[in-house]
Amino acid sequence: MNIQQLFQFRLHILLGFVALLSLLYMNISFALPQKEIRVSIIQIVEHPELDATRQGILDVLKKESKQPISIDFQSAQGNSALATQIAQQFVGTSPNVMVGIGTTATQALISANQRYAIPIVFSSVSDPLGSKIVQNLKHPEGVVTGVSNFIDPAIQFDLFKKILPKLTKLGIIYNPGEANSVALVEQMKQIATQKGLELVLATANTTANVSQAAHALVPKVQAIFINNDNTALSAFDSIVKISTQNKIPVFCTGIDMIKHGALATIGANQYVVGEQTGKMILEILSGKSPHDIPIAFPEKTEIQIKSDNKP
Repeated sequence: MNIQQLFQFRLHILLGFVALLSLLYMNISFALPQKEIRVSIIQIVEHPELDATRQGILDVLKKESKQPISIDFQSAQGNSALATQIAQQFVGTSPNVMVGIGTTATQALISANQRYAIPIVFSSVSDPLGSKIVQNLKHPEGVVTGVSNFIDPAIQFDLFKKILPKLTKLGIIYNPGEANSVALVEQMKQIATQKGLELVLATANTTANVSQAAHALVPKVQAIFINNDNTALSAFDSIVKISTQNKIPVFCTGIDMIKHGALATIGANQYVVGEQTGKMILEILSGKSPHDIPIAFPEKTEIQIKSDNKP
């Protein structure tokens, strides 16, 4: 064997060895488990509407994600201080995405995330501009985007007056500590006069105060309206009990509240809002910046009226 043949022989051996190593590397790579994605979800309080939102999120992540996702869910139980603690805990674990269901929960995440850049997706926030969660709906700044559940009060009032033509005084129960509720009350005040309605306000800082607020409204109004206030929604059954005893109908934005005693509801399908949110989360996990994802609004609005009260 001459020198040239010896060189070629050694070259073939080397190439074969390289090919074998490459094959082994590929097999090892394919055998490695996929990296788990972590999504942390904070919900300001648990009630049927927000629970439906969360379920929509979870179903989309489970069905459409191409990677395994670990979910860390915690409820703030209507307590803003607890929401702050949970948000700080989430930031400390550095999840891939943090999700705030409700305005107060989202605000807590943003505050805890100031020194970091963990993407935040909000869901069921009625007024993302008024609550200062974002400043631009088309191009949200920083690392925050999400889905609002806002419904124009004008179409809500039109429905109420169609059902109760003599309605002139409408009671509102809300928590002044919820930025979304404060913003909605201001919007409703502006529209109410145009619709010939006088709003009678009653505040409830906690669910324990909701019954007292309902009792205070009963002698002053012809109907009560709960408009996306999480504190009032958490105690909705007590509002219905008091209003029923006094023959005062209750309206609500939550479409699931008909089964809880509401006379009529007009609002977003919260499960669909959750699905929209879940798809946003997947976009971010695939590499898209929250800044490039416009704030979304409900894809589906529903009107439900008790069958024996349809106009």
